[in-house]
Amino acid sequence: MADITFERHSGMVLTGYRRGLALTAAGTLFASFEGLLVRLVSADSWTVIFWRGVLLGIAMMLFMAWSRQSLVGLSRAGWIAVAAYACNVCFFISAINTTTVANTLVIASAAPLFAAAIAWAALRERPDKETWIAVLVVFVGLAVIFSGSLSAGRMTGDLLALGYSVALAAYFVSLQRCPEAQVPSIVAIGGVLSGLVAWPFAGDIVVAAGDLWPLLLLGLVVVPAATLMLSFGPQFMPGSHVTLIMLLEILLGPLWVWMMFRETPSTTTVLGGALVLTTIVAHSWLTARRASRKAVAASTGS
Repeated sequence: MADITFERHSGMVLTGYRRGLALTAAGTLFASFEGLLVRLVSADSWTVIFWRGVLLGIAMMLFMAWSRQSLVGLSRAGWIAVAAYACNVCFFISAINTTTVANTLVIASAAPLFAAAIAWAALRERPDKETWIAVLVVFVGLAVIFSGSLSAGRMTGDLLALGYSVALAAYFVSLQRCPEAQVPSIVAIGGVLSGLVAWPFAGDIVVAAGDLWPLLLLGLVVVPAATLMLSFGPQFMPGSHVTLIMLLEILLGPLWVWMMFRETPSTTTVLGGALVLTTIVAHSWLTARRASRKAVAASTGS
């Protein structure tokens, strides 16, 4: 009987992992098109933020109606997640329009390590020694990227990308402390909030006909799908595995832009990005290995 129970439990875990893998991979694929769609819009950044937020709010409301969900009362962590989500939207769109897509995504890839620092500062969750070393090495990689942007006149865009990375980290830290039922409400309210923040600064909310289709695709399909999948998928698999899968966006996002606009990363972006990505991959591998050892030790009672 014990063997049957164990096999059933193992099958459930494997099924959950496969579901998480599929959701996270699909969400990453959807997210990789966001930079390209933003580049295809000729309107200013605030106008794009406004329409992205409003359309995302509409899409989430439709999803919640279809799935028979309603807006739920948010906890303190939920409201922090809403504010962080609105901030990362503003930073991301502004960064994409000010620096290269490659710079934005490589700098954003440091979010998991920023999340560890935020958890330590706000929640007193002490990171291990390997995490602190990884944070320092990532900062060296970011410094290499910023040094190239200083001469190319992209420093402002890289700073915006850094703000996006920190806001994204704050979003994930706060989201981990929210019940699953709050996620759609957080995304819907966060999207609308970003639109309301951008409204006073938008040049003209009436966009050209050529900007309409990428904005609709961005706000009604790509962003809602990516956000929901990347919010639910990681709940079924280890965080270190999620990090590795989401790194695919750094390869795919610049690839789509290169295919359309022939935008190529600079040498400093490649060098600094290689250092950042190698560090994150190594840190994720060490984290997964440590978690596996703890699980084996717990199962054997040692």
